[in-house]
Amino acid sequence: MAVKALGEHYFKDDNFPLNVCRVVRKEDVTHQFDLTDVEHFHDFTELVFIIKGQGVQVIEQQEYIVSAGDVFVLQGNQKHYFKDSKGIEIVNIMFSLRKKQGVISDDLRKLSGYKALFILESQYRANHHLKNNLRLNRSELAKFEFIMNIMIQEQEQKLQSYEHILKNKLEELIILLSRHYSSLETTEAKSLLRIGKVIEYMEENYFDKIYIDQLAEIAFMSTRNFQRIFQKAVGESFSDYLLSIRLQKARQYLRTTQNSIATIAIDCGFNDSNYFIKCFKKQYNSTPVKFRMRYHAI
Repeated sequence: MAVKALGEHYFKDDNFPLNVCRVVRKEDVTHQFDLTDVEHFHDFTELVFIIKGQGVQVIEQQEYIVSAGDVFVLQGNQKHYFKDSKGIEIVNIMFSLRKKQGVISDDLRKLSGYKALFILESQYRANHHLKNNLRLNRSELAKFEFIMNIMIQEQEQKLQSYEHILKNKLEELIILLSRHYSSLETTEAKSLLRIGKVIEYMEENYFDKIYIDQLAEIAFMSTRNFQRIFQKAVGESFSDYLLSIRLQKARQYLRTTQNSIATIAIDCGFNDSNYFIKCFKKQYNSTPVKFRMRYHAI
C-alpha cells in the first residue's frame, strides 16, 4: 500500500513550503522521512534530478529506466518510487504550486513551457505510458547541479534571508527547465506546449464566450485533432475544463467579494444564474449562498 508523504514532515514553515534533499545510495546519504524506495504520494510537487548512476523510476506502476540527466516532475497524487537504485544519486526539490501558499510568482506560470511541463507532462506521461521527455546533457546538468548545490548549502546554513535565495534559485530552475522544454522537438512536447497556450487563454478569458474553433486555431490544430489531443493531455473535454475554471473563479469571488450571485455568475461566464447555481451545487455539493456563509463563518 502506498504511503502518503505529509508536507509537514518536509516543510518546516507552512508559509514557506520548499525543501531540497540529496540522496546518494552509495554513500548512504539520505534525509529524514526518505521514501525513495517506498511507493508513496503527496500533496505537493516534486522535481527529481538524476545526478549520477542509474535505476528504475516507477510512476503509477509504469517503469522508466533513468540515468544521469533525467528530470521528472511528479505531481502530488501520483504514486511513485525508485527500485534498483543502489548506485543512484538524486536531488529532490519539494514545493507547493498552490497559489495561496506557493513559492513561485504568477509571472512564471505564464511561461510557454511552464504549463506543459509542470501541469500537463506528468499526467500525460502517466496516462499514456510514454517515455520521459525531459533529459539534460552533461553541461546542462552541471549548470542545474551548481544551482541546487547553492540551495542545499543555504538550506543547511540558514543564514539571514536564506528563504529568499532558495525561492529565487527555485524560480531560476523553473525558468531554465521551461525554456528547455519549449525547445524540445518531440511530438508529445509540441502538442503539450500548444495545449498549454490554450489553457492560458481559457484562464485569462473565462468570463467571455469561448468556442472550440478559437481554441483549435490557437493550438494550430484542426478542431477534431484538438479535441482528441486536449482530452488526452488534460483528461477531460475542453468544455468540462472551462466549466471547472469558471467554477473555481466563482469560488474565489464568493470568498473575496460581496457581489450578488447573479453578478458573480455573469462575471464568470455564465449567462444564466440558475444554470450557474446548478453547476456549482453539482461540483461542490453546496449552493453558492451556503458556500459563502460557511466560508465566512470559519
